Amino acid sequence: MNNVAESTGGAAAGTSGVEDAEELVYAVPDTAPGGLQRVDTRRLLKGMFVAELDRPWSDTPLPHSGLLVDTDEELQAVRHYCQFVMVDPARSSGELVAAIRAAAVLSADAAPDDDDAWFRCSPGANEGAAEDPQGGSRRHSARLGEPAKPRDDVHPREATRARILRLVREGEQGAPQPRGALSQVRRWFGIGRTGSADDASETGMPRQRHALQALRDAWGEAIGACDYGEGTPIREAITLARPVHARLVGAAETAIRQVRQGTALAFEPLAEAADALAASLASAPDAMRWLEAVYADNAPAPHHATGVAVRLADFGRALGMAHAALRELALIGLLADVGKALLPREVLGHPGVLKPSDYALMKQHVTIGLDILSRADAVPEAVTRGIAEHHERLDGSGYPRGLRGQAVGLYGRMAAIVDTYCALTAARAYANPLSADDALSALHEWSGTLFCRNLVEQFILANGAFPVGTMVELQTGEIAAVVDRRPGSRLQPKLVVMTAADKGPLRLAPGRSALRNPQQSGQGAQVRIARGLPAGAFGMRLKDYYAMPA
Repeated sequence: MNNVAESTGGAAAGTSGVEDAEELVYAVPDTAPGGLQRVDTRRLLKGMFVAELDRPWSDTPLPHSGLLVDTDEELQAVRHYCQFVMVDPARSSGELVAAIRAAAVLSADAAPDDDDAWFRCSPGANEGAAEDPQGGSRRHSARLGEPAKPRDDVHPREATRARILRLVREGEQGAPQPRGALSQVRRWFGIGRTGSADDASETGMPRQRHALQALRDAWGEAIGACDYGEGTPIREAITLARPVHARLVGAAETAIRQVRQGTALAFEPLAEAADALAASLASAPDAMRWLEAVYADNAPAPHHATGVAVRLADFGRALGMAHAALRELALIGLLADVGKALLPREVLGHPGVLKPSDYALMKQHVTIGLDILSRADAVPEAVTRGIAEHHERLDGSGYPRGLRGQAVGLYGRMAAIVDTYCALTAARAYANPLSADDALSALHEWSGTLFCRNLVEQFILANGAFPVGTMVELQTGEIAAVVDRRPGSRLQPKLVVMTAADKGPLRLAPGRSALRNPQQSGQGAQVRIARGLPAGAFGMRLKDYYAMPA
């Protein structure tokens, strides 16, 4: 395979290093399957360690760090909110190992993991799938249960990573079906056997086009109104994007401060910041993605709202939505969780199982936020509805109203996907972050049941396997940052190598102005991405190793 990524050795902050770009090839990693067992919650026993759920942890009162079931109350809580969970035998009581394996076998016989159901569903079948809570696997792909710290030991299982995207099983002119997560994503993006998007046949991406057309049929002119193209290269746009992102952060901080002080929420500064963000994303999305990644990686207490606003407006851009829609989506992201500013912090950051009263209080943040917005001036109705529905789920399991299927609007569906993605990839005091590919995998598993399948597909396309601002580990051991993308490809990122193969510092190579790994061969060396990494992996921060040129 010839999928090419551009890379350079990392440099100290303030040194771009891009002029010394190397071309590196990456391919499908070989990852060993994990030891978690899928168990029907009816067969769950006290003493079993629940490592993953069949839905986002944030949709339940269960601790986000995993749960060693110890009491009848905890057992009933898991059974109430989940149909299946992933049990970790290594962290369960030793005498239950045989029982866990037996329960996994019985659970598989009772409710097989029907991945093929995803292929068989037509793009217009989203609401039908959502009406059946039993349909398909909705397994959470988090690696939780360890002390809250940046992960340096995440080794995604092949089965989990493969669920980033499963393709419709259409023939490739007799070619063998590629295996592995990244091979499947390559086919999804229309990249043929030679690695070029141009090599894809006319029918290379029918599923994607069909899904986008289904969204247009369902939502009319809201989808596909604009063609924004690839956008301005990140290095050319970063200077203009910086004050826009700073303004966004300032607006979010001011809004939270106003709510906590009991003063009226000033909507106009938020609207102006959202409008500037929409304009910046329309012309240069990657610059804003990079700035948000650096902010979230380095700020002492980054605002969750800014990440949701950036990714939600960027999602709208990928769907070809008009500037006004991008502005509304940005506002939804900024204000979706404003009600949490009035909730007790011990409830929001509680590491264990929430009491029913505390969980009911936590869910009230949506209603509280809507009440705050009702006293502000000129909040668009579409923004209010999107905020009201960002915790609704298509199968009716969400809150605050338990809406189902078509009762959930377009903005609410999009906000639910983005808010969940941001929660999965963010470092929290009570939970470890996931890598981008694991978070996308989880969304894919829940699509058609909790989330709109066609929208999840488009969100995965918009992000790519390795989004700008994320870190990856190469198969040769080095850690690299994704700093840009090649035009027309989500699978050919530009990388900056940050460490040597032993995760130590890079050495200065003779005759070069930038640091690079001396163990690498010269120009055109074949280096493959082994896995995506979560934020803060190995204790590294993007800004400490690479500064985007001003």
